[in-house]
Amino acid sequence: MAVTTEELVPVLEDARQAHAALLDRFGADAMITPPGPHRQTLERRAAEVHISLERIHRLQRSLRPRGLLESALGATLFVSRGAVRTALLPLTIGSVVVRGLLPGGGPADPRHLLRNTEDEYAAVARALATCRAGEVLAEQMDDQPTADLLGSLRRQDEELLQELEGLLTDHAHAVAQVVAERGIRQARGTLEDAARGRPEPGPMAEEVLGAVRQEEDLPIPGFGRLSTKEIAGLLPTLSQLELTVVEGYEHAHARRKAVLSAIERLRAPEPWTGYDALDAAGIAESLRDAPTETARQVLEYEQRHRRRQEVVAAAAARASA
Repeated sequence: MAVTTEELVPVLEDARQAHAALLDRFGADAMITPPGPHRQTLERRAAEVHISLERIHRLQRSLRPRGLLESALGATLFVSRGAVRTALLPLTIGSVVVRGLLPGGGPADPRHLLRNTEDEYAAVARALATCRAGEVLAEQMDDQPTADLLGSLRRQDEELLQELEGLLTDHAHAVAQVVAERGIRQARGTLEDAARGRPEPGPMAEEVLGAVRQEEDLPIPGFGRLSTKEIAGLLPTLSQLELTVVEGYEHAHARRKAVLSAIERLRAPEPWTGYDALDAAGIAESLRDAPTETARQVLEYEQRHRRRQEVVAAAAARASA
């Protein structure tokens, strides 16, 4: 049984080191993430990994023979620790770089969230691999308690990987939306420049507006049958991206001054990137620990646009806190 113990101690240490690196990863990302649902999720994951570390540590104490660090096995364990630290060094460096890129004054940029999640995914995959390898070794040596522990941690890591896969998809979509918004803003500028030079949009303007040439693609149903007053009443319900789409279509078709002026009055930066895509409950949740200046921006923006009472009340309460 001594041979089994000597073989399993470094295996458990590898799993412990990998989960310790994962805890550091979640902790570092939580520190640079503004208050809100995403930060709470990171803190929850860090707490779960901390519990896993405690479980590994308890089993290590029961297996580790006295005087281990003075033995040849101690040297093997030292090399194992160094290898894990070296393998995870890019993640540590990544934390420092991202910390410098993400000021704590507002919601994080989608690109930074995507990079952070990629690093978290890599750290979880490393932890899962150490658990699976150790689980197989423990089973071969008929050490059921160790196999059960590492199997339990492996399943937990697998669930976390699935969760992070979903987040990777969400963050990638958010990045794509930012890119699309930037492209539409550039298209809008191109169209305005063309409009100043000639009374009707030419072939280039029509090509730029290819995505919004059909009325059925507009975010306002029955747009062509509505009066100017009716359209103006519906515009505050649209996101900034949707306003851009309607504006481009109107420029290329009826070019009603009242509609274009109403759109221009609603033009304003979102309180944070992705704000328009959130529902009222999501915005209210994000406002709980938001800076008062952010809450004031939300209040002003919401009163000019959708006027959702839940959001207005939450923003007013936070702004006056």
